Amino acid sequence: MKPRFEQGFRAALAHVNAGNLDAAAAACLVLRRARPADPAVLQLHATIALRTGNPQDALDSIRRSLAARPGHVPSLILAARAAIAAGTPDLALPPLHEAVARAPHLPEPAFLLCRTLLDLNHRSLNATLDLIAARHPAQAAEWQLLGLALQRAGRPAEALTAFTRASDADPTLSQAHFGRGLLLRDAGRMTEARTALQRAVTLDPTAAGAWFALGLTHQDLQDETAAATAFQAALRERPDFPEAAVNLGIALQRLGNIPAAMDAYRTAVQISPDTFGRIAQAITAARTGMLWLDPAAFRRALGA
Repeated sequence: MKPRFEQGFRAALAHVNAGNLDAAAAACLVLRRARPADPAVLQLHATIALRTGNPQDALDSIRRSLAARPGHVPSLILAARAAIAAGTPDLALPPLHEAVARAPHLPEPAFLLCRTLLDLNHRSLNATLDLIAARHPAQAAEWQLLGLALQRAGRPAEALTAFTRASDADPTLSQAHFGRGLLLRDAGRMTEARTALQRAVTLDPTAAGAWFALGLTHQDLQDETAAATAFQAALRERPDFPEAAVNLGIALQRLGNIPAAMDAYRTAVQISPDTFGRIAQAITAARTGMLWLDPAAFRRALGA
């Protein structure tokens, strides 16, 4: 690059990195007029177009850039992201496969390939997951995000494996233990779920959702005392958590502490009046329950 052109390119790139996309686009326009076929300029334009919500423009520019500079890994990744943003994830597969082949040490194209295969419900996903695990076992954050995507896609076995890889890579990652605990619960593996969820709340005592799941697991394991403690912690961290208040009342009721259970039920209906039906059912169901012949009187007792 000539000094003046190089100076303009650096200025445009600085605008991109600072998030000043209007200024970046203006500077890039000057560069494009000077060198319309320069692959670096085309890559810069594609980056700006993608960030400003014009994925098709980005895809057109990065394809021209790759034609002049084939095999350039950052451009291959950018082409894949542009194709995904343009709603054509199938077109992202060729550049991603090439990027992974050319740069097997880079986690970005590898995990993006897995996400794209997942979105396409592609038959090669599991084999690719195994390959990526062998190459990138230490990428805890990436495995965590991939686990969430797999969980949302209804693939619990693969999600559990991803969360386990995340927690193995970083044992202090509370969300990975939380994810493992939820999936182990769904699989009926309650003792393992309790261990994972206990680890999650130990690492992050503010995680109300993990406390609640731990309380449910304790109840499944017939430990109402531990369940009550967990539900109390969930409410401490999230005072507007009606499900935690209802389940706290159920645990206290089963422990025979009806006054404390009623307090918990009152909290629940104050947060969400819709909980009354479940509470009315729970109050008569347990061995230590109460019989209310007048539902209106029970409502009044709860302050509903």
